[in-house]
Amino acid sequence: MDFFTSDAFVTIVSVVGSAIGIVLALRADIGKRIDRVEKRIDRVEEGLGRRISEVDQSLGRRIDRVEDRARADHQELVAEIGKVKTAVSVLATKLDERSTPRRLVVQEPAGDYAVGEDYAVGEEPEGGQEDGPEAQ
Repeated sequence: MDFFTSDAFVTIVSVVGSAIGIVLALRADIGKRIDRVEKRIDRVEEGLGRRISEVDQSLGRRIDRVEDRARADHQELVAEIGKVKTAVSVLATKLDERSTPRRLVVQEPAGDYAVGEDYAVGEEPEGGQEDGPEAQ
């Protein structure tokens, strides 16, 4: 008997054909699964992209609000520091006025000196010691 006409050949061809069909079906199934997974990955990436964009915008708005608040607080602080500097300057001026020695002016009664002559304590009258009573 001829091999190509025998039942064994038909069986072998049927098994090989079935195996090829199974392999092709598995390939198609795997391809479909891969396509579904890729589509799912694309959807997830799009969703993550939107979320990242939303978070980025929200974060940007928050940063802008914080910067605006910081600028306003800085301006307020500078104004308050200016007021404090002014108050300290006024206080320092008052302290300087109170702590600097003032010259005491004494008016001598009429005598050896000219009537109504003024001079500061610690200073000698005009003309020096010779004009006073001790000089004579």
